[in-house]
Amino acid sequence: MSYQIPANLASELEELDTYIKRHLAGDLDAATLKVRRVPFGCYEQRRDGSFMVRIRTTGGAHSPAQLQAMAVIAERYGSNSIHITTRQEFQIHDIKLENVVQSMRELLEFGLAARGGGGNTVRNILVSPDAGVGLDEVFDPSPYAFALTTRLIAEADSWLLPRKFKISFSNSGADTGYARFNDVGFIAQLRDGQRGFRVYVAGGLGTKPQVGHLLHEFIPADDTYVVTTAVKRLFDQHGNRKNRNAARLRFLWNSLGEERFRQLYEEQLRAVRTEGAAPLALEPVSGVGVIPGFAPAHDESPEFWLWKQRYVEPQKQAGWYSVLLPVFLGNLGTEDAVRLAQFLAPFGDDVVRAAFGQNLRLRNIPEAYLANVFHAVRDIGALASAPRLLGNSVSCTGADTCRLGICRPKGALTAVVERLTASSLDLNQIPEFRLNLSGCPNTCGQHMLADLGFYGNVARRGQQMFPAYAVVAGARVGDGEARLARTIDRVSARDLPRFVEDVLKLWLEKKSGHASFADYIDAEGTQDLRSIADRYRNIPAPEVDRSYYCDWNSDEMFSLAGKSAGECSAGLFDLIEVDLKQAKRVREQLQAAEEQDEKAVEAALYTVTLCSARALLITRGIEAPTDTAVFENFRKHFIASGLIDSRFEPVVAGAQQQPRLALASQKDDAFALLDAVDGLYRSMDNSLRFTAATASS
Repeated sequence: MSYQIPANLASELEELDTYIKRHLAGDLDAATLKVRRVPFGCYEQRRDGSFMVRIRTTGGAHSPAQLQAMAVIAERYGSNSIHITTRQEFQIHDIKLENVVQSMRELLEFGLAARGGGGNTVRNILVSPDAGVGLDEVFDPSPYAFALTTRLIAEADSWLLPRKFKISFSNSGADTGYARFNDVGFIAQLRDGQRGFRVYVAGGLGTKPQVGHLLHEFIPADDTYVVTTAVKRLFDQHGNRKNRNAARLRFLWNSLGEERFRQLYEEQLRAVRTEGAAPLALEPVSGVGVIPGFAPAHDESPEFWLWKQRYVEPQKQAGWYSVLLPVFLGNLGTEDAVRLAQFLAPFGDDVVRAAFGQNLRLRNIPEAYLANVFHAVRDIGALASAPRLLGNSVSCTGADTCRLGICRPKGALTAVVERLTASSLDLNQIPEFRLNLSGCPNTCGQHMLADLGFYGNVARRGQQMFPAYAVVAGARVGDGEARLARTIDRVSARDLPRFVEDVLKLWLEKKSGHASFADYIDAEGTQDLRSIADRYRNIPAPEVDRSYYCDWNSDEMFSLAGKSAGECSAGLFDLIEVDLKQAKRVREQLQAAEEQDEKAVEAALYTVTLCSARALLITRGIEAPTDTAVFENFRKHFIASGLIDSRFEPVVAGAQQQPRLALASQKDDAFALLDAVDGLYRSMDNSLRFTAATASS
């Protein structure tokens, strides 16, 4: 059950290991290594020298054995917890760079891979967390997600896209898989008894989020692969590779316009069909689980009854149940994970999936064993006995570890939960209320899909900065009524817990007059929330209350120190810039040197020529393994094609000769070659097409 890992991953890990060892030995710069490691789901954390590995688990599906393996590997190489993400994946934090590849090798032994966990790649494919067991599902789309993952991650063009490419499957019109908020989204449909999908494209969160657009009212389920591939190829050929801030598929839809986008899509779809691509090879998912070999427990306590009310749901299979296991902030301790995995193993492999609320959803539990589950999970995490609203609350990691983070939403959410727990509010009346926090405008905490959401920003009192949160509210999730949350106001980080309590108190008083929180926001809630924010408008001076100027879980005065460009967008342009910058730096050093040793000059000119020749090979999908291959491919793809003037042929030939004494007399040509390559690079359009027919000095 789940996807199949390509056979070449083991050799790719060996190649990554070589790059890491070269970097640790001082022979490879950090920028070049970043381009190699990020597509493997390896990100540097906010603390230098500390790395995170993100593990692909399609639809959150994983076996108890895999859960235990992730925990053991995390304990061995990283922190004492594993992190569940809002995209149904797992992360291991605090890994030393020298241990990254070994951790990936050990994951591979259990059928787990981090490849595609980051970078400009096909990312983890989402599936409704209740797929296969939901009472209202049309059919289970999990086999399509698993098979599509297997097919796509085996294709070379899935790893060098203009930007990340996200896909989702929902099992009903309720869109519990967030299909309308991904690059390609499939919503299960039945037409005349035939399985199929309604298809949306160009949705997404992140900065400048957008609801997806209807591409097909209905496609037969067998067309899942050809439709996805057509969109992927359209994105690959026309996506904006030059401006990473406008590189996602939704920006391509907007720049092309719907008519042109559809025209290009139909062209790609015809081409894929002409190639005769086979339908996805589906593997059946078991309908129910396994009856364990131990005896059912018995429990008639009020605590057990309340837990069932909050977290247990019947499945469509009579007599079987699913259980939501809340994991606060998505951080599951390794000891808890091992204990949980060992408990779940007798229930079979299809017994647990990751959910969007950074939680776990247990499934295929026989009714007689619910008390056993209660006894096993009640001591796991702080929220096992909390109202469901708190169990479903979401926070990204924020500035605690992320280099893009502005605020620390984990600390803020902890303070919110503590305040709500101590309050007299009956949160059991609003179990499905969505409360989401992100540390910056990027939507890693899915605040734009929340009933009440927040994202970190910076505010000032005079010249003094303090952490604050923008308030958004009223998102609608569903096939026919999707919309993003609306911007409402702003509140200081310190006042956020009181603000949330005030909002929920008012909503509990007014909920009987509105069909949903979104309806309330549309009718009177926007003004209500702004009035509540007004209560917290006056921020005391630092000398009066210093806490306003310190973020949650921090005693230091708030600043943006440590914030930098994130690694999510590492890609082709980073690699090109590394070569060009190195060539220019060596040229400047050579030009500035008063006394010049002939061999040193020769070595410097060789570096300039090699970097110039190598810089743009990646635009042709070429990663030359040797210097000789660099020069040969440069001649073929740039000089022979006319993109670079043939007058530079001698200097390239001089660099290939041994000894390279001829280079010393070709200094001007080597420098001019660098200018020609740089000029060609500057002439590229957003899709890496060269607008200049020929570049020369």
